[in-house]
Amino acid sequence: MTPRSALSLVLFWFLLIACERKEENRTVGERVFEVRTVEARFVDHPINYTTSGYLEAVHRVEVRPEVSGRVVDLFAEEGDRVRKGSPLFKIEDSTYRKAYEEALWSLREAEKDLQNVRAVYERRKTLYEKDLISREEFEEVSTRFETLMARVKRLKALLERRRIDLERTLVRSPVDGVVISRGVDLGDYVTPQTKAYDLLRLDPLRFVFRVPQELVGHIMLGDKVSVKVGGIRLRAKVVYISPTADEARMFTVKARVSNKDRSLKPKMYGEVSFETGRVRAVIVPEQAVRVSQRQTFLWVVRDSRAVKVPVQVVAHEEGRSAVTGDLKEGDRIIVEGIMFLYEGARVVER
Repeated sequence: MTPRSALSLVLFWFLLIACERKEENRTVGERVFEVRTVEARFVDHPINYTTSGYLEAVHRVEVRPEVSGRVVDLFAEEGDRVRKGSPLFKIEDSTYRKAYEEALWSLREAEKDLQNVRAVYERRKTLYEKDLISREEFEEVSTRFETLMARVKRLKALLERRRIDLERTLVRSPVDGVVISRGVDLGDYVTPQTKAYDLLRLDPLRFVFRVPQELVGHIMLGDKVSVKVGGIRLRAKVVYISPTADEARMFTVKARVSNKDRSLKPKMYGEVSFETGRVRAVIVPEQAVRVSQRQTFLWVVRDSRAVKVPVQVVAHEEGRSAVTGDLKEGDRIIVEGIMFLYEGARVVER
């Protein structure tokens, strides 16, 4: 190798080593994450117990006719929804109509007789008061007048009974409800002992659920609970708590639910929740709560750095979570820009 070649090789290696050292000494800029935060504010938050349950009917009504006769028409079938006062079936009414008409005719005749006797009574009363007729003559017409008044009164009562019997030939529903079963058919002879229809009343209903013995002390008769059935949320009133627990140490509770629009039906399933206590908690958007390696935590900004703070979620509600943990009033909780954060990452709030 010539001296010139050796010098060129030495210069090449010198430049290469200098470049490597320069690269090593170059510092790489630290990444800064833009995040959005909310301020931690503690509130007195209720702790609710939630469990499943189902609806049951409160009233089941057996419909029996109040008069006897043969069924000539039917107006409701099994599964039909009926309103209070709507017709269910018709009993042949010719006998009852005839009895009503006879009572009406008798009453009209008696009222005519009473009208005639009343005129005689008024004339004789005037004459008797002027001592123009004897006491016996006045008492005779007075007795007849009182007898006719009593007869008219009895006939009015009889006519009212006949009218009621005639009306009862059209049997109507005593409640708003659903026909569970029909026990009569056209041509059947029915009596007041005949079970004609079985109806289920739809308002109110009861929501039935079970509570463990550890929590039964948190609910009392008359308490309000929140019931959700088929997307409908309702307020219900506790009307029954079983006096003893079952084999699983659970107590049965029933809460009355209003169903005025008849949208709910017995045996529908749903959820019920009621308050069992209160806790100081912070409300955050649900997406701010993170889970990693079985740890639930929030990202909090401290000294412009992202810090993991372990928390416990005590409630979920409409896209928000109530959490407790090592949080401080005024902490800046990261709610957006969370995806690539790591412990100690530099952040800037936008």
